[in-house]
Amino acid sequence: ESDNTMLFPMGILVLFTLFIGTIGIPFNQEGMDLDILSKLLTPSFLNFLHYNAKNAVDWYEFVTNAIFSVSIVFFGIFIASYLYKPVYSSLKSLKFFNSIAKNGPKRIFFDNIINVIYDWSNNRGYIDFFYAISFTESIRRLAKLTHFFDQRVIDGITNGVG
Repeated sequence: ESDNTMLFPMGILVLFTLFIGTIGIPFNQEGMDLDILSKLLTPSFLNFLHYNAKNAVDWYEFVTNAIFSVSIVFFGIFIASYLYKPVYSSLKSLKFFNSIAKNGPKRIFFDNIINVIYDWSNNRGYIDFFYAISFTESIRRLAKLTHFFDQRVIDGITNGVG
């Protein structure tokens, strides 16, 4: 759907991405054979698993970083499942569950919390609002102050001398 001015740079980036793995790996290992993938993967794979290598992986750091990032993902999935699942089921066998799920003070309170989270995420976390207040309004006030200073003080001095 893009025109050539967008497709050409993307094609160049694709070429660099496809061949970036060959940088720094010598191809003159034990003669020439056609098994290029094992030559590309062998050096990094062996250093990854060998404990005494200079680029060995610190497994404790890796696991702690992975647990933190994966828990953020699961928290997002948990919130999305509550936001986008149906409130009640239309199946005939779940009429009793549907009547309980629709009513009650707990359900009303929980629906209010979900609506607040949904509105917040729907408005992109009010980032545009904070951006407009902090950046745009501060620049606008600075421009008005500079304009006032230029027009009243600088031009006033120039006109007063003249």
